[in-house]
Amino acid sequence: MTSDFYKRPLFLILIIYSLCLALFLPVPKPKTDDASFFVKPYPQEITLQVISYPAKRKTGLVFTAEVISVVGKSVSGKSYIQCSSCQNLSRGDEVKLTGILEPVFSAENYGSFSWRKYLARRHIFSRMEISEVISVKSGSLFWLVLSKTRAGMLKVFEENLPADSAAVLSGVSIGEKGDMDKGLYSAFQDSGAIHLLVASGGNVGFVTLIVYFLCSLCFMGRYLPAAAALGCALFYTLIAGADAPLIRAYIMTLCATCGLLLGRKSGVLQGFLTAAFLILVFNPQSIFDAGFQMSFLATLAIIYFVCNFDFVSRLPKTAAWAAGLFFISFSAQLALIPVFANYFNRISFAAIISNIFLVPLSGVLMGGAFLLWTLSFLPFSFPFEGVLFIIKILLYIFNFLVEAFAATPLAGIEISAWNFGLIAAYYTALFALFNFPLFKNKKLFLGLSFALTIFFLLGGVFINKDFTELLEGRYSRALFVKENGKIIVIGAGIEGKTIKSATLAAGSKSIDCLFVASVYKSAAYALKDLAGIRIKNIYVPAAPLSAESRKLVESSGARIHLLEPGGTYCGVKAEDAWYSSPEARRLAKKDSLSFSYGGYEFSASMKNYKKDGELF
Repeated sequence: MTSDFYKRPLFLILIIYSLCLALFLPVPKPKTDDASFFVKPYPQEITLQVISYPAKRKTGLVFTAEVISVVGKSVSGKSYIQCSSCQNLSRGDEVKLTGILEPVFSAENYGSFSWRKYLARRHIFSRMEISEVISVKSGSLFWLVLSKTRAGMLKVFEENLPADSAAVLSGVSIGEKGDMDKGLYSAFQDSGAIHLLVASGGNVGFVTLIVYFLCSLCFMGRYLPAAAALGCALFYTLIAGADAPLIRAYIMTLCATCGLLLGRKSGVLQGFLTAAFLILVFNPQSIFDAGFQMSFLATLAIIYFVCNFDFVSRLPKTAAWAAGLFFISFSAQLALIPVFANYFNRISFAAIISNIFLVPLSGVLMGGAFLLWTLSFLPFSFPFEGVLFIIKILLYIFNFLVEAFAATPLAGIEISAWNFGLIAAYYTALFALFNFPLFKNKKLFLGLSFALTIFFLLGGVFINKDFTELLEGRYSRALFVKENGKIIVIGAGIEGKTIKSATLAAGSKSIDCLFVASVYKSAAYALKDLAGIRIKNIYVPAAPLSAESRKLVESSGARIHLLEPGGTYCGVKAEDAWYSSPEARRLAKKDSLSFSYGGYEFSASMKNYKKDGELF
């Protein structure tokens, strides 16, 4: 790789186009004929076409569908479908059914995952629960073959392995992890191996290399094995779902293979640029998808390491192989830290080591999964049983390693979100690190990189604005405030994870002032689930707390302050308790208080509030 790479028109266009999308592309809205405009609280006759592989869950099948008609009227748009009674549906099938069409609901709390926005960026604006399937019309032969192949593999795994082992093998081989035990799933997250349960670029590369190797043993020349390998890799890409990481990997593999056949060394880089550009042209909303970002950032980091650093090749072969795996894993993890911080609020340094062992083992398991499925067609069972026995042993070792790495102190470290300035500064410094060998005038390059890094850091400090966000709970509300670097939370009667997510999203792991509206346990409900968040001060009514509430408040480790009506604490005014409306104020009860801050007035129950004079 040379510095001329950054002068390529496609690279410059991709950077400018990506920045424009990230800054200006809005969340899509439904068109006037979208199915979401036909929602009703009762079952309707609906016709739809399945456009994703149905996935099995404990509640039945879930899939995405293109809605064709509602009560005989032609409509458009996609819908997220849940069906407890559906069986043997395939991608491409046309289904006539009765079901309840609903809008997508989700709490839009600051810092929390928005299911509505997530689906909207995929142009899905409705959901449906199927009551009864009337008829099913099979789709094209193309999708039928792909769906049956995928379903056949999953059936072999499910019938011959324990549930969790089948889920792991399904995830490693074709990206279908199903309903996995929550503890094991968390272990995959904390160990940094969760990406192995999603079909990714490594799988496509593995299929290509294996098929090319096998075909090269049977055919002369390079072109026929290459064509067979690319054909099988395309087939795998399609049965595994053909999402952004797989499409990126296949386009890169295609360009790299063609480049090698033509004697050009730039195929991988050109494939990377081409894949990113094509995906963003056909689906611009992919720029906001965590999977897309992680796939391309990790791949780019690996390309940088492989192309720009050659010190590994000077080592003995075994040492070079081990060092190569380590630095490839290290490079990918470095590139993903901001993504993990802002999407998941967790990072795992154990992933740097765990992937050295787990990635090769996952490749062996993937090959074993396809071999097991192939052997299931034989009329005799002993080869199948032999491979199944080996796979069970490998799965035991694989899961053991995942749980062992997840138990290390460097796994599953909770981290608050980064602001734009810090992210820009980090990637500027990382770019300088990865590209240091390319530039001849290294002092000038490092000087400019350092100046730009400091510029972004300072920008992040000064642009980091104060804000106020209303958090919606199931039975009450809370007000989340960031003011002069302090975090203030008014109301602790909502789910703790909601407050925790908002705190981490605000770039903090501590709450300076937390206000509890009454002496009862329900008003301190959030304290049950705020582990990892330091609470400095808790403000409670000046009355004896209930036993349950006192236990929650005291276990928080915060300084406890008593509130009096009329007093102001952390900029928040405590008031006499009122209910239903401000006009229905009554004499203060010592066990409950109301609060006012920044134009908000909250009732003692934290259910009703008044904003700039308007009651909600």
